[in-house]
Amino acid sequence: MERSKATALLLLVVAVLLPPHWTAAALAGSSPHLASVQIGVWIFKATLALHAVILALASRLPLGTDGAAAESTRAIPSSGTRMVLAGLLITGLALRLHDLGVGLWFDEIQTMVDYVRLPLGQILTTYDSQNQHMLYSVLARLSVDLFGDSGWSLRLPAALMGTASLWATYRLASRLTSEREALLATLLLTFSYHHVWFSQNARGYSGLLLFSLLGTEAFLRLTGSSQAGWKTAVFYAACMALAIYTHVTAAFVVVAHALIALVIWWRQGRSLTTPVRRALAAIILTGTFSLQLYALVLPQFFDTLLTPTMAGTDTAWKDPLWLLTETLGGLARGLPGGWIALVGGLVVAGAGLWSYARQSLTVVSLFILPGVITMFAVLAMSHNLWPRFFFFSAGFAVMIAVRGVFTISRLLFKTRGELLATAAMVLVAVGSALTVPRAWQPKQDYAGAAGFVEARRAPDDVIVTLDLTRYPYARYFGKSWDEVDNLAALEAAEGQHARTWVLYTFPIRLAAVQPEIWSRLESRYDTAAVFPGSVGGGAIVVLVSRSSNSPT
Repeated sequence: MERSKATALLLLVVAVLLPPHWTAAALAGSSPHLASVQIGVWIFKATLALHAVILALASRLPLGTDGAAAESTRAIPSSGTRMVLAGLLITGLALRLHDLGVGLWFDEIQTMVDYVRLPLGQILTTYDSQNQHMLYSVLARLSVDLFGDSGWSLRLPAALMGTASLWATYRLASRLTSEREALLATLLLTFSYHHVWFSQNARGYSGLLLFSLLGTEAFLRLTGSSQAGWKTAVFYAACMALAIYTHVTAAFVVVAHALIALVIWWRQGRSLTTPVRRALAAIILTGTFSLQLYALVLPQFFDTLLTPTMAGTDTAWKDPLWLLTETLGGLARGLPGGWIALVGGLVVAGAGLWSYARQSLTVVSLFILPGVITMFAVLAMSHNLWPRFFFFSAGFAVMIAVRGVFTISRLLFKTRGELLATAAMVLVAVGSALTVPRAWQPKQDYAGAAGFVEARRAPDDVIVTLDLTRYPYARYFGKSWDEVDNLAALEAAEGQHARTWVLYTFPIRLAAVQPEIWSRLESRYDTAAVFPGSVGGGAIVVLVSRSSNSPT
């Protein structure tokens, strides 16, 4: 108690004495956001003072006591289980470190150039794009400082958080199901193409998965019958605030948890029982912790976040049907057996959800509701509907899949069902492992396309970059090629040179934002080469003007 009061006093003193102008200047330096950062420092000071008050008053809100009984609902894993889990984590890390720096894609390149290469203080005080995943940029900056400026060091935090999410999957699953099912769910993620892919993606999504799993497990402790108190509430709030600091869509996971807590409150006679108080305290703390983390950039935050992506442009990326087909197609590409396995997987998922629903509707809600709320919220904000926004549900998905296989197997084969289900899951994991090498391919092969063109261009040729090839080649690869953003500029380049080479990517976007250029490319150019990438639609396409003989 005395320690809490001393910490609260220290926070209050720092909040009062922290000089806003000096702090803003020390962090932001010559950043164009200096004025807004000064306002952010005032918000930071106010939030720090708020946390001092919360800490001082915490003992007056009875939430129960954390202790050994808090783990009573989770069986202590056997020594064999610990060895298997350790083996999976070591294997998972090795798979995620292999060829880690190969083929950065556009968002990773922009993250490196615009954020990670900034001084740490400027990273903490810059939120001028939705491509800024705050926590990831900070971790990547530390990694680059330690290991040098490279694609490998840029992606290292994703690989480490992805590996940690395997452990978090086991932690959550072991609370809800048997030791065997928990290990098999972890096994599936260890050898999952999609999980390896995202663990080698220098964005915040593997961290979002990690913190969402840990937060969900803590929420179950808070609302359950186990002994839990302030430590668990703070742990939940820290995990979910870090998830939100990684990517703001994590706020929808917290909204889902709040709705579930509201239902628990209603079902318990609309009284503030201990589980309800725990959940309420944790959710409020998540809000204040998140405000503390974002305080320095809060004046920039809402303008950036609420700006629609590709405003005024009609593109398939905003179509829910495209989201559905792209998600299903992506899942099929990463599953052994492709579409046949996907259809079977949907049946298995239905059986798994049915089984979990019989166990607890709260658990099913924790699995499903965050994704549903995320989808509707993204639609309401007119944002592009990226399947990656739902990667945080990967741990829930494998748990549902494993339960579904065990449920069907027990119904069909009775006493032999559990053994056969285990064998089936191991076989699926083996098949999935065969798809993992595809995750090690370049996400976008900008370097391969550049080498191809430079080896074949003549002295009088011009190389033109369009839309999402302009930035990477100019800012990351240092190419002094012609950057074109309108039809007149493309025609001028063509008229001044004997032959024109064009590099583009993401045709869905290019056709939407530059329809006149797209029409000219279709009518006057031949495809010289296509360099595939594992990002959907992210192949780098090389065209050559039709007035000359295109190379083969």
